[in-house]
Amino acid sequence: MEIRLSTAIFTTVVLILSIQVCTLPLPAQEQVPPASANLSAATSPDQPAQQRVFVFVQRTDRHAKYSKPEVFHDALTDVLDYLAAKNVAVAVDEFGGRNHAEGATPLDTVFSIARDAQANGLLYVVVDRPATKWIKMSAQCYDINGKPLWQEEASSGGGLSGGHGLDVTTKKLHAQLDKHLNQECLPVLASAPAPAAQ
Repeated sequence: MEIRLSTAIFTTVVLILSIQVCTLPLPAQEQVPPASANLSAATSPDQPAQQRVFVFVQRTDRHAKYSKPEVFHDALTDVLDYLAAKNVAVAVDEFGGRNHAEGATPLDTVFSIARDAQANGLLYVVVDRPATKWIKMSAQCYDINGKPLWQEEASSGGGLSGGHGLDVTTKKLHAQLDKHLNQECLPVLASAPAPAAQ
């Protein structure tokens, strides 16, 4: 009898405690927004997608005939380094990594690569070797449909070497390209501050 009473009292106490625990207020929990609200601002439907430009550097036959390949590759590296330093949003050819040619390449082919890279525009840089210059570089901006938007060029015939000519030419070209930063063909990455022209 005493054991049954003790068991009944114990069961009653456990039951009362269980009810009290269940009725205690729960601590406030942090609200987790739905997955769609966690998307970055860049993918927000009220903001446009990041513009990207496809860059292609072309060596002319005349440059191939009268200048060393190293000069072309130095010019190519300079263009790519300049764009990286200015945080330009460059579209990449994911399939072949194509961004230059040392022989004639039809512009239609370059536009096809640019479209495959999902670019919004094309910056087409030509490296040439005119008869009276060490080097000439031109940068042509096109929209993705092939419409020309602007063109800049720089060259150098002074100095005693092609290396000096390349240095002078690239500095001139940089100054001209600076005017187009964060505009057609030179869009700056949305997460990066717009670089000031030097």
